[in-house]
Amino acid sequence: MRTLPQIMRSTVKDVRSKSMFELSAQEVADRLRPTADAVMRETFNRNGYLTYFDNAVCPGTSYMVHEYCDRKVLVRIDDQGKAYLFKSFNY
Repeated sequence: MRTLPQIMRSTVKDVRSKSMFELSAQEVADRLRPTADAVMRETFNRNGYLTYFDNAVCPGTSYMVHEYCDRKVLVRIDDQGKAYLFKSFNY
């Protein structure tokens, strides 16, 4: 009878067994997708928002997107870190 380590060594290399540094960009995205989806669900269930920079909609580095479960808001961040509503996009 073969042991589990023998069986595991004989199978095709699984993405989960690779180091992050050996993965392609798509493999990294695929590996992180379940965690990212869980974080988004948890945040939106708490009526929270995610903040990120998007080159497509942010006119400069002092702007960020606040994404809620039902809308996205473009905000301007001042030097003290306070956010000011710039534009709102509903889904």
